[in-house]
Amino acid sequence: MDRLTWYEHTHVGYARLRTATVPLDPADAAKFDLMAGEETNVSGIRAATRHEIDLPLQLGAVKAVPYILGELAFYGEDVSGTDATRSYGQVGIRASLPMWQRRPNVRSKLLNINGIAHKVVFDADVFWSDASENLDRFPRYDTLDDDSVEHFRRRFFFDTFAGIPGTNVAARFDERFFALRTNMQGNVTASSADIVDDLTQARLGIRQRWQTKRGLAGRQRTVDWISLDLEAVLFPKPGRDNFSQEVGLLDYHLRWYVGDRFTLLSDGFADCFGDGLRMVTLGGILSRPERGSIYLGMRVLAGPIDSKLMHGAISYRMSEKWIGIASTSFDFGDAGNIGQSLAVTRIGESALIRVGMHVDESRDNVGIQFAIEPRFMPSSRLGRVGGVQVPPAGANGLE
Repeated sequence: MDRLTWYEHTHVGYARLRTATVPLDPADAAKFDLMAGEETNVSGIRAATRHEIDLPLQLGAVKAVPYILGELAFYGEDVSGTDATRSYGQVGIRASLPMWQRRPNVRSKLLNINGIAHKVVFDADVFWSDASENLDRFPRYDTLDDDSVEHFRRRFFFDTFAGIPGTNVAARFDERFFALRTNMQGNVTASSADIVDDLTQARLGIRQRWQTKRGLAGRQRTVDWISLDLEAVLFPKPGRDNFSQEVGLLDYHLRWYVGDRFTLLSDGFADCFGDGLRMVTLGGILSRPERGSIYLGMRVLAGPIDSKLMHGAISYRMSEKWIGIASTSFDFGDAGNIGQSLAVTRIGESALIRVGMHVDESRDNVGIQFAIEPRFMPSSRLGRVGGVQVPPAGANGLE
């Protein structure tokens, strides 16, 4: 029995969901409609216990992990105001196969490579799952987006999808079903306990690294030269699970570390059904550790929303005590200027303090930012400059 691994998450609480208030502005009220799962006020006990048991196996070069996951949940009130009990089960197998090839004679001063090691990991997660109740029976107790995003989702229902009041956005554009297709319910500690339904899929991925050696003679180190991750999901029951498409959720992530300070970045995503999201990003980042970084990139969106967005950002340590941060975004489509932001961070002896503002031209909105973080934390959102964390006070001597 030492071969088995057990994970569990159990929670009990009193949940309360109140419908959003209709805006007072007539123009906003004309484009306001409650989303599916939030149409009525509901409240009550919500309790759930979710468990997973894994059996890791080494089958030659393949690492296989058969697993079984199950959940039992109780809702004091569903969307209709009645109590509901839901059971859920998922059975599957995760597997990975690492491979690598070494080519020490491949060298190029132009490409900054000194030998290449190509490392590949093929991975898969194949599973079948079944729930006793449909996802749309349960309210949105655990929101997937913050309040501002939900507000604009209600507007998109009219502006983008030409919605009719009292109806809902098509399921293929509903964020709850996107979370379902990405197998959120397969995570024991999922951020939302409400996302559960029948699903069968095979998630296939390829993780690749091309590594080389860089540095002075006798002090060379192994670094990533190029990384490329690919992923696709197969749906054996496309009519139920993926809007009649056998393949979906295609994505890639590419990083080309041209040098120690310059990296080209690209990533993309695509759904194959009609008007599904298609997105490609291409950009580059130039960084100098502990001094600053510059990013410039472009993102192209197609599907329910079409956009060609250029984004630039810079962070610079102006002195021992001050960091400056600025960014701008521009849409080459109808939106035009999206907005700009500017902030400064004060590096104190015990804390990092940031003050800034942003202008959101697309929403005719202006905001002010204030944040404070202890400096002794091992990882800080405010204290990264050029990809390197600002060291704790005294690490480099008396300040």
